[in-house]
Amino acid sequence: MNRMNNTSKHRRRGRTVLVYDAKILAKVWRLCPAYIVFLALWSLMWAGIDTAAVYFRNAMFNALDTSDAFGDVAVFILALAAFYLIVFIPDHIYSLIISPILDNRLRYRMHSELYRKAQRMDLACYDDPDFYNQFVWAMRESDNRAIAVVRALFNIVNRVISATAISALLLTINVWMGILMLVGVGVTLVVEYFGNRLWIRVMEIMNPLWRRESYITRVFNLSDYAKEMRTSGVGDMMTRDCEDTVEELNKLDIRYGKRFTLLYGVGFNIARRGTYYATILIMVFELSAGRVQLGGFAAAVASLWMLQSIMMNLADSLTELPKHALYIEKYFKFLEHENHLVSGREPVPAFESLTFENVSFAYASVFTDEETALASEIKEFERKEKGKTDADEEKPREKRPAVLKNVSFTIRKGEKTAIVGYNGAGKTTLIKLVMRLYDPTEGRILYNGRDIREYDLHEYRERIGAVFQDYRIFAATLGENVMGGGYERTPENESRIREALDSATFTERLEGLEKGLETPLTREIDKEGVNLSGGEAQKVAIARVFVRPYDLIIMDEPSSALDPVAEYELNHSILSAADSRESGRTATVIFISHRLSTTRFADRIFLFAGGELTEQGSHDELMALRGKYAEMFDMQAEKYRRGENMN
Repeated sequence: MNRMNNTSKHRRRGRTVLVYDAKILAKVWRLCPAYIVFLALWSLMWAGIDTAAVYFRNAMFNALDTSDAFGDVAVFILALAAFYLIVFIPDHIYSLIISPILDNRLRYRMHSELYRKAQRMDLACYDDPDFYNQFVWAMRESDNRAIAVVRALFNIVNRVISATAISALLLTINVWMGILMLVGVGVTLVVEYFGNRLWIRVMEIMNPLWRRESYITRVFNLSDYAKEMRTSGVGDMMTRDCEDTVEELNKLDIRYGKRFTLLYGVGFNIARRGTYYATILIMVFELSAGRVQLGGFAAAVASLWMLQSIMMNLADSLTELPKHALYIEKYFKFLEHENHLVSGREPVPAFESLTFENVSFAYASVFTDEETALASEIKEFERKEKGKTDADEEKPREKRPAVLKNVSFTIRKGEKTAIVGYNGAGKTTLIKLVMRLYDPTEGRILYNGRDIREYDLHEYRERIGAVFQDYRIFAATLGENVMGGGYERTPENESRIREALDSATFTERLEGLEKGLETPLTREIDKEGVNLSGGEAQKVAIARVFVRPYDLIIMDEPSSALDPVAEYELNHSILSAADSRESGRTATVIFISHRLSTTRFADRIFLFAGGELTEQGSHDELMALRGKYAEMFDMQAEKYRRGENMN
């Protein structure tokens, strides 16, 4: 039964390889047809070169054998030299100029398509570890795999054409010699196939040992481990572990070295060298009998090595295709993945109210059944390729519990609302629901009394400005980091950005930057870039919500990187800026925080615990209630008095 299942699996994988090889070929043709055209011409050119080399060698030695005139032989030598000169010029032009340009063009177009898709993907796809690890990782591999597949396919075509043409030419010289060479080449191909399979098996077994050896070397090299290495006995332990690892590798080298010796040292040598010398023997006999000319003899001997090299290269390409196809399949599944969040069509009016009606939410996998099966197959492949054991495998994830449970409340225009609670209470998830990065599992969210799922998704999100706790600073200028994709260096934009930075209390730091708004941030790309401190970077992120007139502003831990004094000043500035928005509008602000110093500025406070809304009211009302909020506030106030860090 297992054998039947394995056979069925291999057949399915074989069909999958053919399907996805054809799909990626069509995809490359659509994105960059010149890539296919030039690669096809280059492959055909080399197939012709291989065949022509045999023909010229045959003709040249025949001329040497049948003519005493130097000129007759010199003609073929000059013709051969001219031929190679002519063909190698376009070969180098293609390899050194055209091919790199086309590679870059294809990569850019594939990346652009993937980037557009990634921007439209549900956030759930990135929060789901399975999706992120299996699909987004494959997205980074797709261009290289596509190029590898296309090149392998044309290499196969090239090798088959070359082998067929050379074999046909040699059969015209001597039938038995041609048959013997084909048999030898076939045996070489079989040996190479089984050798590749054995090598994959060896890699599976040895990879964990190589990783262990690499880890030990890294521990001794990195400064991160230097103190512990000198103050404990771990160095001796690591040395013994390295010795044990090397001993295990030696045992495996002996064990599999014997198999490789039998396969290549005996089987491969018999097939290759036996065929070679048998061919020479046959051709010497035919040459001495006058049935073959000297050119045929020379062509046969040289072509044997050429054919064997061609078939070995063909075997390598055939072996690589299934591995590439697995990742190509992931690439297409990523492009074909359908979003769960569907945009509505209704235009979005100015903000008046936001209501949660019995909202519950639990994270779930974004995989379809087909995608789950593919992910499992990929995990198994990568587990074997990396040499992991079953013990290394991740345990199946249990069904995730609800993060929010039956939450109901209303926020009205102009209100300053604080959402508080300990880590894991569901605060950040609630904001993701507000921005419709997720939809509720149960219940609904109303914007001005209407379900947010009815509104145009892009327009709805444009009404909301948010700073998340895990904000990012990009390798771009300060102005671009604040205004984002709509930034143009105009006096109007510069004025808006400076006002936003002032509202985020970044003014003093801005004055100290020599290039002002054109200062490059981070040194990842520009060595003259500026690395901001945590508090400074957070202020830049906060400025993003003040550079445009958002109706609703969400601040997720807006002062987590600041000291208490800076936090107080920033909160005052945020509220002041929110109440003096452009065109006279008053923005609604939602603060999320576990530091309750922020909450005293709020009109209302929602306390979450275990995913439930347990207390709500103003600061004074909740302090009078003497519940969980009052307990948290008193505890934090005492820590502030003692000067402890609240982060």
